[in-house]
Amino acid sequence: MATDSENLSAPQVGTNYAKNRNKKRKSAGKRFLQNAKGFGRKNSFGRGAELDQEEYSYFVGILEAITAIGGGGEDGTEDELCTMANNVYEQIGGKEIKTASNQLSSRVLEHLLGFTDEVTLQHLMTQFGDNFRVVCCDKFASHVLQKLLFVAMLRCVGALQVKQDGTAAKKQRSDISREIDYNLAQEFSADHRKLCAKFVKKVAKFLLNNLEEFVWDPFGNYVIRQCILNLAGIAELKIGKGESSEVRKLVVPDKWFKLINEFCSRLLAWPQFGELPFSEFTSALLQSLLASLDRAEDKFQLLQLSEKLLDSFLPETPPADETEQTESESTKQLPKVFQQDSSIRLLEALLPVVDSDFLKNQLYKKVFQGNIAALSQSRMANFAIQKLLNNVSDKHVLELIFSELDEGLEEILKLGHTGIVASLAKACSRLACQQGKFVKLLLDALHCSETAGEKLLTSVLKLMPPEVLTEQPSAAINLHGSIILQSVLDFNKPIKMVAAILDTKNDHLAKIFTDPKGSFVANAFVGSKFVGEKSREKLIRHLEGCYMDLALSLHGSHVLELLYDAGSQAQKEAIVRELSERVGQLNSKPWGKIINQKLRVDGYRQNPAQWKNTKLTGQQPAEKAVDVGRSSKKRK
Repeated sequence: MATDSENLSAPQVGTNYAKNRNKKRKSAGKRFLQNAKGFGRKNSFGRGAELDQEEYSYFVGILEAITAIGGGGEDGTEDELCTMANNVYEQIGGKEIKTASNQLSSRVLEHLLGFTDEVTLQHLMTQFGDNFRVVCCDKFASHVLQKLLFVAMLRCVGALQVKQDGTAAKKQRSDISREIDYNLAQEFSADHRKLCAKFVKKVAKFLLNNLEEFVWDPFGNYVIRQCILNLAGIAELKIGKGESSEVRKLVVPDKWFKLINEFCSRLLAWPQFGELPFSEFTSALLQSLLASLDRAEDKFQLLQLSEKLLDSFLPETPPADETEQTESESTKQLPKVFQQDSSIRLLEALLPVVDSDFLKNQLYKKVFQGNIAALSQSRMANFAIQKLLNNVSDKHVLELIFSELDEGLEEILKLGHTGIVASLAKACSRLACQQGKFVKLLLDALHCSETAGEKLLTSVLKLMPPEVLTEQPSAAINLHGSIILQSVLDFNKPIKMVAAILDTKNDHLAKIFTDPKGSFVANAFVGSKFVGEKSREKLIRHLEGCYMDLALSLHGSHVLELLYDAGSQAQKEAIVRELSERVGQLNSKPWGKIINQKLRVDGYRQNPAQWKNTKLTGQQPAEKAVDVGRSSKKRK
């Protein structure tokens, strides 16, 4: 099941997310390498097809070399990987299928496949093309086929992509991002691109002709999903179990969409279609198909698939002798879709891609209406409520959802399903309705209707009643609490929360703004069109004496920049004056140095009059600021 954080907007993600994710991948790769060495010492040469000791040792050495250079994760490693890839594939000439069927060697082949030259890739496409039936259902070779299909798609469509301006080149990229960039940017020959396109279509045709066989196979199913996504230009590649995917949407030939259409038509015609949403693998296949149809903008077939799915989500009409149940018993029975995790995930994938009329008149009325309260308290199903709230576009539907949630908000918070409350707040902000009622219900649920100032702000940010906070004073800011507060600040009348922020002690407020989650509250406060200019000026004045605390924090330094940009000339000078008194301390942190350069704190300390004159005339300083770290990490 998707986590709460997967259902939220971009600001929730910490700046170190990508870096931490790459560290996890590299540590997982090191564990795999250590295990491979251990098996070799025990004369066990991998799962799947058996390798001899010399072959096994060779691939252990290659995997060790890949791990050492970061698998393409560092600048300047593409040439090394290209050389290594071509050498490895030359070594296994004539034994490609057998080598791909071993756990260790298939991992190596996957890592290197994207960096092969034209001749090597074309040879691989021929070898795998002659052995589709074998490799599609092989536990390890199927992964190599997926990567081969993925790389062929990238090389085929590379010339169709709009060239980037290069501004993203400095951004830290994962191994897969680098591989995608490499295959899209390389100048491959026209003949090579044609052969790659031919391979993609050949795989698609083969899978279509053998759909009944491969849909139910756990490994063949993965290949079908990869193929459908690739045909839609969705460059999605799983890195490992429990890890996120690298996803990009690419321009692809229009004729590929006809193949997606054919996959959909074949599945819709199946007599056993109603069973597909309730199996893990077939549900995932339908999720990929929904994403691909949405990407292809095939509204007609998307509607057909949606209607067919809706029929399978609902319980069949009970026999006559079962219709005489009491009203209380019938209301307790949830639709069939909520009985299994696989079908719930499919419903979550369906909600963002259907049109507003279908969501309102079909999905909401037949699946959700009357069940909102029960589903919100379900550990599995509450994510579907979040998706519903994130995609509802009709005010009347939101009002109906509200009427089912208004008495159970406190219980939802107690259960920890805080993502529902965050999604509800965002929906109220987006549709500009039920805002006053939401604030009242939230404060009632947190037992702070009569509370104000710092206690109120802390309760909302941590989503804990004041009496609980007294027992847990060091509790961290809740991710959804921050998002709720950001949404409320964008309400038409955010007076109560604005007052709570301005009534909070400045040192405590500065502490909130230096928190990764709390700092985004400042974005919302400064950026909201419903927070008055006087309130923004009060906030800047209120934080006097804490400007240095903000400047010395990674997240707080961003807040300080926001406040500086939003302040009057006098307030700008007050901020720089306070910082100029401790320039040495300011320069002790890389983000502090950036603040010093951007605000010209050193210039103010040396000559305040000249600094003020420069600001008033709008002249830029002669020296060019050097970006030492944070400036490349733009925040949304």
